Amino acid sequence: MFKFSFNIKESISLIKNSFIPALFFAGGLLSFYGYVDISENAMLSLHYAFYILNFASFLILLYFNRRKPAFFILITLLSYILINYLKRTYGETYLTTPAFVNLCFFVPLNLAFFCFYPSKQLLIKENVYFLLGLFIQYAVAEKLSTANIALGYDFSSQTNNGLNNLSLLLFSALIIAAFIRASFNGYILSSALFFTIISIFFGFYYSSSPTALTLFFSSAALSLATAVGRNIHYTTYKDILTGLPSRNSYMVDAKKFPLKYSIGIICIDDYERLRRIFGHSGINALTCMITQRITETETEEPVYRYTEDEFVVIFKNEDKNTGYERLEKIRRAVASAEFILKGNSKPLKLTVSCSVSEKKRSDANSYEVLVRAHKAMQKTHQFSQNVTSKA
Repeated sequence: MFKFSFNIKESISLIKNSFIPALFFAGGLLSFYGYVDISENAMLSLHYAFYILNFASFLILLYFNRRKPAFFILITLLSYILINYLKRTYGETYLTTPAFVNLCFFVPLNLAFFCFYPSKQLLIKENVYFLLGLFIQYAVAEKLSTANIALGYDFSSQTNNGLNNLSLLLFSALIIAAFIRASFNGYILSSALFFTIISIFFGFYYSSSPTALTLFFSSAALSLATAVGRNIHYTTYKDILTGLPSRNSYMVDAKKFPLKYSIGIICIDDYERLRRIFGHSGINALTCMITQRITETETEEPVYRYTEDEFVVIFKNEDKNTGYERLEKIRRAVASAEFILKGNSKPLKLTVSCSVSEKKRSDANSYEVLVRAHKAMQKTHQFSQNVTSKA
């Protein structure tokens, strides 16, 4: 039953994260097929909006020092600029030029790399090398085009609008891979990148139409801009690993606590030792399992992931005795469970220690209550683990 409800929850999360980028892509598609003759002013507005959205998205990523999807934005911008340049330079024959064929070859490969490469900070030396590599790649493509060498191949005599068969195959493989990735992890950015790739593909495929080119690249920019904002908001107030509200959420919610409340702390015992034994991926998996146990047991109040090994629960309008009983229930639920880690033949037994403190009239804010609970936890840890204490 739990597995079924978990799958339903994951499916709802995927639909929710995919809805807005899917809406933008559908809007571009319907506009192209339903309203072929878009006014010149509307097209010009979309043209400017495309650049403004990409520039704004990049500035947000720069401010928060996030790499993903900064390179996606750069590739989208370069593709749009280069296609328009080739159309102005070669006219209707641009589709058969080596420059366009090479662009259609390199773009899906670059998108694939930056779609699946792990997300890191933007302002690091590694990204300078990626940026240099990207521009070197485009310089090589220009040299190949000057030498009349095209990195494309048609497997049949049939034409595919603006794409040769090799580029069509590369884009198709990328779209399938991006869809599988988005389906499995359900993240906001993964869903947005999937629909961005589709929009870019349609932009290339129908690039001979100025309407299609602007519409589809604009929908790609909208998807990226929305995803950047939603992803930063999510990662700021949510813990990415567990999906629980983060420490930032706790600090915001603390301003709205009632006059009477208790704060409970749940600490994973031997966290550093478990990290050394099972490594980064192992401790993440164990943390998720413990989180699942905690949230299954405490269903009334929100649980915050305050630090790597600590969770905080706010028992609103409850004294510390009631909070103690509810924390004890959580402690026993974790201690009685068997945790099966991939690669381990035997199930693991893990424990948590808990402490609770009640709001006093003399407390100026929730920080003082939390500090008191922390002190009680530290005092207990000197002698024992897998226990619940009161401050």
